[in-house]
Amino acid sequence: PAPVATSSPLSGDIYAGYASNYTCRGIVASHALAEGDSVIPAGVNLNYKLCDANSIVASASYTTLTSGHHLMGDRDTSFHNETNFNLGWQNKDGLLKNLSTTLGWNLIHGGLLGSFAKYDHAHSVTQEFYLNLNYDLTQNWFAGVTTSYAFQGMTGWWFRPHVGYQAAICSNADFVLSAGMSATSSYFDNKSLFMSNGSQAWWLKAELPVKLGAKNLSLVPFVSFNWAGCGALKVNKGLDKGDKPYKNFGVVAGASLVYSF
Repeated sequence: PAPVATSSPLSGDIYAGYASNYTCRGIVASHALAEGDSVIPAGVNLNYKLCDANSIVASASYTTLTSGHHLMGDRDTSFHNETNFNLGWQNKDGLLKNLSTTLGWNLIHGGLLGSFAKYDHAHSVTQEFYLNLNYDLTQNWFAGVTTSYAFQGMTGWWFRPHVGYQAAICSNADFVLSAGMSATSSYFDNKSLFMSNGSQAWWLKAELPVKLGAKNLSLVPFVSFNWAGCGALKVNKGLDKGDKPYKNFGVVAGASLVYSF
């Protein structure tokens, strides 16, 4: 008899792209914050299937800032490129049908969160545990929330809920529209120079994933409209327009080339 084909338990994707602005959890950095604007993100996402319901997930990414790499123009303070490592356990449909649950650990070096950590510590590293819930409401609508607790560098809570809609335009293209926000609790103290706790950002994002001629290769252009929340706006108050670290409102556009396997 002919051998039965078996699929590999390992799947994932590799991506690289361009974005017009550096963003962190919806907050859009101004030109003044990092002496520049655009970024070049690249990374890999992996999923190792243990059984029908459970997987081990991991990811690594590196975001290069095309900027002067000095925080607010201070030649003695660097704004590092952002490195992110992630490892977690994922369950699908185990707790509730159409619900994906991921519990994991995240390490971040550099970027905005690393700059927060460096202000109070001798390093630019923050670590956190996170719980991610994603639920398919219908065939097209989805919603989710990521709750994370930082335990190294800065300590405290981040919350990032979102809701979205995805539909096929044709056999090779989809349209994805999502809205979300980020908020903190017990992350910034009352004397913080950065921000205050509460809402940090709100955003509306449109994506157009298009399958290219090559197998498993796609192009994902996007545009997002981002508003700074009350917490992030704290540091902008009282500063001249050219010195504000965050954009009160920012439009971020870009695209990624994605290879799936």
